[in-house]
Amino acid sequence: MSVPFESSAAHLHAELARLDLLLQREVWRWQQSVEYDSPDDLTFRGLYVADAEITAILNGIYPGSEQLAHQIADRPVEQAFEQALAYAAAEIAARKAASLQKGVPLRLVQLQSMFGLDDLDLNVLLIALLPEIDLRYERIYAYLQDDITRRYPTVSLVFNLLCADQKSRLAARTHLMPYAPLLRHRLIALLSNPARPHPPLPAQEIKLDARIVEFLLTEEHAVVDGIPGGAPLRDFCMLTFPAVAPPLFLPPELRQNLDHLTNNPPPQDTATLIFLQGDPGTGRYTVAQNLAVAWHRPLLTVHLRPLIGNDSFKTLIRLAAREACLSGALLYWQGYDAIEGSEWTLLCDDFYSVLLDYPVISLIPTREGEQPPSALLAAPRMLRLALSRPSYALRCTLWKHFLQMPSLDGLVPTLAQRFRLTGGQIRDAVLDARHRAAQRSSEPTITAEDLFAAARARTVGQLNGLARQIEVRHTWADLVLPDDQLAQLHELCDQMNYRSRVLDEWGFERKLSLGKGLNALFAGPSGTGKTMAAEVIADELGLDLFKIDLSTVVSKYVGETEKNLERIFSAAQNSNAILFFDEADALFGKRSEVHDAHDRYANVEISYLLQKMEEYDGLVILTTNLSKNIDEAFVRRMHWIVEFPYPEKEARRRVWQVAFPAEAPLAPDVDFALLADRYRLTGGNIRNVALTAAFLAARDGGVIGMSHLLWATRREFQKMGRLADEYEFEQAEHYDQVSGSNHQTHSFGKGAL
Repeated sequence: MSVPFESSAAHLHAELARLDLLLQREVWRWQQSVEYDSPDDLTFRGLYVADAEITAILNGIYPGSEQLAHQIADRPVEQAFEQALAYAAAEIAARKAASLQKGVPLRLVQLQSMFGLDDLDLNVLLIALLPEIDLRYERIYAYLQDDITRRYPTVSLVFNLLCADQKSRLAARTHLMPYAPLLRHRLIALLSNPARPHPPLPAQEIKLDARIVEFLLTEEHAVVDGIPGGAPLRDFCMLTFPAVAPPLFLPPELRQNLDHLTNNPPPQDTATLIFLQGDPGTGRYTVAQNLAVAWHRPLLTVHLRPLIGNDSFKTLIRLAAREACLSGALLYWQGYDAIEGSEWTLLCDDFYSVLLDYPVISLIPTREGEQPPSALLAAPRMLRLALSRPSYALRCTLWKHFLQMPSLDGLVPTLAQRFRLTGGQIRDAVLDARHRAAQRSSEPTITAEDLFAAARARTVGQLNGLARQIEVRHTWADLVLPDDQLAQLHELCDQMNYRSRVLDEWGFERKLSLGKGLNALFAGPSGTGKTMAAEVIADELGLDLFKIDLSTVVSKYVGETEKNLERIFSAAQNSNAILFFDEADALFGKRSEVHDAHDRYANVEISYLLQKMEEYDGLVILTTNLSKNIDEAFVRRMHWIVEFPYPEKEARRRVWQVAFPAEAPLAPDVDFALLADRYRLTGGNIRNVALTAAFLAARDGGVIGMSHLLWATRREFQKMGRLADEYEFEQAEHYDQVSGSNHQTHSFGKGAL
């Protein structure tokens, strides 16, 4: 029974000894066919390799050859070489089989299996490997090729060593075609002399890829960050060796699917595509790390975005896939979900064709619900894991896990309710909150304000450019409305605060066919507090408020409005934001009868908007000056319709009072009751009057008096296109005289306007 190789290096040692015999045979052939006039002529030293030098090299370069040389000693004939080579090949084959049966990993066998190489391919690699081991082989190759400048084996030399006749040499050419494994997988490169740019194939030299050299000569990879021997990949790849699986919080059904995959790893001889479907932060990379730990494999992360537009895109993808083969790594394509556009459409086929050419496991992060290309349905093995955004209960678990502060557990339900963050966003929010707290004290203590601010910061960016964020400045104390309308707004906030309990814990979500969010319509004249109410709700819920600019949404071009709405709602879905459509009559108006194509497409836009509002899992607030202008289909689908009436006298008095900050200096003669009784203004008008009066008083260097308020009221009426009674402004002049104010730049008389 044959003795197995004790290691991959021992097997390689035996194979190279066999090749040493091949070289001895070729030298013998060469010496039989060439005559030298004066081989020891010192005139040509350095321009040729002497016979004696080659004999000395062959006798001592590789100790393993001595065990085979005795078979041809004193018999330097072709038949003796053939017998010795056959004996060496048979012995190696027997020992290799015994090694594989015993479970000894042999790198040459692994390489052959990975890339579908046959024996001739393997011999080509070994011949090209020899100069990488000992530079004296360069002298041998130069001698055999009768050219001291040729240090690598040419295709012609390799064919002479491996092929018995001209017919087999012609057949061997197919092994060096671009589509053949050696060149397709970049295992070797064909080099040509720069002075001869387009030489025939036999004249080209064969150079073994540096990464393949490292693979064959190294028993195990060093456990370090980076790409072993992979200089072309270093700028966009990272090879890691996760030792401990990071915590992974998943719903029970997904956990069950992942456990099944973990316990039943894909076969290692087939290309496998695993699509991790979910939004950023849902744990796609954490799943990849868990699979790497469970399967005892390294993880090769490839940053795909920098490769788009690279002229060598397909080559670099191939090198990354080849590296995954050589290192036994799982291949994670970072950034795949962020790539789109026509450029990627052209590259997509190349990307998948390369992946299916290698027996590697590719982990591909995609957006939630995104399906793989239909052409991949015929792939040998394709799996999908849907990683949805965490539920309310799971968000509570994630907040507690990352906070690790029992004193803040009371805030967790509120944070989990108000912010539909992913696990990655929750982790980042906690880290951000710690930094915010550290700015205040050397011994920081995270507060509720830190956590809420950090959570909001995770959601702002995606809507930038699509909507304008409104800075929230008002609270319930600033909002003056009848009791019933205030009660409606409080109830709306309650629904947002307790929706997770009702929908998730109490099971009402199963009764809803579409989104779990809320839609509210605020109807009333301008200035009655609709925008302020939206700010108050945003402040109460601790959410960001984004005002949609209708000019960027509505387009005269067919289909553009729908695209704009899709972008807005998609961004808002991941931003936990309140969408505020102010004066939405233009977009949400009554659907018209179809008289032409324009009417038909306008109705399509409205129907599409209805669909997106129902699917949106958040709060949408619409405002209108005239509710009768809103399409009835919208009215039926609104969860809340709040009427903002024109304020009556008592309401106007309260608005006058809250319109002035506590710091504002008010004169004793200011009579809010009189102003409320005499002037029928909305809250917006009253705030304008208050601000104008303040500037008038600042110019006069005194306090805000009744004369300033009356004059500011006149200006507001003028702006509104309304006239006031002359008596009112005679009273303004009276207040001016009594107060002693001296308005140099205007008069309160009849001709002021």
